[in-house]
Amino acid sequence: MHCLEAIFVTRSGSRAFLFAHTINVVQGPKEDRQLITGSYTVADVHCGDCRVVLGCKYVKAYDELHKYKEGKYCIAMFNIVKANW
Repeated sequence: MHCLEAIFVTRSGSRAFLFAHTINVVQGPKEDRQLITGSYTVADVHCGDCRVVLGCKYVKAYDELHKYKEGKYCIAMFNIVKANW
């Protein structure tokens, strides 16, 4: 996975990274949320094995400045594990 940006913060205040692609995740239902940077339609993403919430996928950004986030994944840093590399 290639990190696009490392300046994101999750709803719980944890540092997060923006990724274009992920593996072994399951997407939850879409919902509208008001985040720090504006309004979005997002879907939580869960680990495909243990079902822990890892972060969210930006489905739609309503502000033109944040359209680049659409289709990308915001994953909390503490959920990223580097194994068998």
